[in-house]
Amino acid sequence: MKYLFDLKDRKVTFSPQALLIPELKVIWDADKTKDKSKAVTKLSYIYFLCDYKSPYVLSVPPESLGTVVGRDFMKDEDYEPDAKVLIAIEKYKELQKTPSMGLLEASTITIHKLSSYLRSVDLTERDKSGKPLYKPSDVTNALKSIGPIVESLSKVREQIEKETIKKGRLRGQRKKGNREDPR
Repeated sequence: MKYLFDLKDRKVTFSPQALLIPELKVIWDADKTKDKSKAVTKLSYIYFLCDYKSPYVLSVPPESLGTVVGRDFMKDEDYEPDAKVLIAIEKYKELQKTPSMGLLEASTITIHKLSSYLRSVDLTERDKSGKPLYKPSDVTNALKSIGPIVESLSKVREQIEKETIKKGRLRGQRKKGNREDPR
């Protein structure tokens, strides 16, 4: 699938195909401002919330992703997307998803849970009978698994890159840019 959104000069830009998708076009058409700033903001929100390459998706835990993206783009920590935006979010996720992306999504959720677990471990914490709540061996085993987990995640990301970038040559021996689909 050709990309729907891209980042150019620190702004979200839209491919012509993006605005042909009915769920996204509804948002665009509903914005009556001259510069379409409300639509751009909502479509940016969708991009940063959903795109697998979004820096937010890559670094913010899933349970706080909506809050952080809402704060940064909608200027409201309590932002609740309206029905049109929710429908567009689901459509965007559906159109970009490949089997590898499903694995990446599941892996990212698991890594955030592992990170949360490791931050919460207190080896001095004891139960009622005075036994340690956490066994040091459990923590060290979790720490040993981090390297292979990160390596596996990198391999999944590489596979996704291969799926989203078409092979081919460009004029002048140039290399294709990220998710570029030349004509």
